[in-house]
Amino acid sequence: MTAGLRVLLRISIADGHEAEFEELWQSHAETVRGFPDNHGQQLLRERDEQGSYTVLTDWTDEPSFRAFEQSPEQQAYLRKLWAIRAGGEMRLLEVVHALSPAATAGT
Repeated sequence: MTAGLRVLLRISIADGHEAEFEELWQSHAETVRGFPDNHGQQLLRERDEQGSYTVLTDWTDEPSFRAFEQSPEQQAYLRKLWAIRAGGEMRLLEVVHALSPAATAGT
């Protein structure tokens, strides 16, 4: 099944905890990829704003994402995250259209 839900999470990390957050996220990302309804994830860092990140995750649908949110693995991650988080917001985005990259010459 393909992704029908993209979750956009903006996170502000307390000064001095950026490296800790990146390590925490990367470690947890391995857990997230084990959930069968997860279709990928990215961690993005703002170029000009220290401690400002965006996380994008793709899910089959909202019920599968909500089940993940309530999982013991996610709850343990959130407890660690909240200790270094300065703020954030989450948006659920419905995938309306998706295009694959155009094929490059010679492939």
